[in-house]
Amino acid sequence: MRTSILAQKELSKVLRILIIALILALSSAPIQVKQEPSHVVAIDLKSLVPRPVVARKQVSRSSQQIERRAMTITAYTKDDEGMNGRGITTSGERVRQGLTIAAPERIPFGTEIHIPVLGTFVVSDRGGAIKGNRLDLYMERREDALRFGVQRLEVFIKYP
Repeated sequence: MRTSILAQKELSKVLRILIIALILALSSAPIQVKQEPSHVVAIDLKSLVPRPVVARKQVSRSSQQIERRAMTITAYTKDDEGMNGRGITTSGERVRQGLTIAAPERIPFGTEIHIPVLGTFVVSDRGGAIKGNRLDLYMERREDALRFGVQRLEVFIKYP
């Protein structure tokens, strides 16, 4: 009887070590392991939860910087509220479908934004609701803008 109890303890110890080794092998996050006084190994499971990865990647090419990120994109027309129907952007340029895009202030005017499924646009406008991780494409027809809706797409931002 005494032998089987010792064998069970050894097996239990080996299993704990194997579990820890498996967790370490599968996780890139550092794991905090504590040796408790009762010789039971406690693992801080919070350290196993992966941290969210921001979809940002900066690539430096000569003097230009290209940033890849996922952004929320909407569409607007010159007749929308705040545009006064004249079609003049915040930078003073006329809006042009397929070229004009509104971006947050941290992205300077003249910055090219390539959206793989839509093409390349140039930042020439701002918008009251365009903050953070949002962009707003200019479209001629309100029906097209409404049909476009709200989309989360990968974009490549080429800073001047």
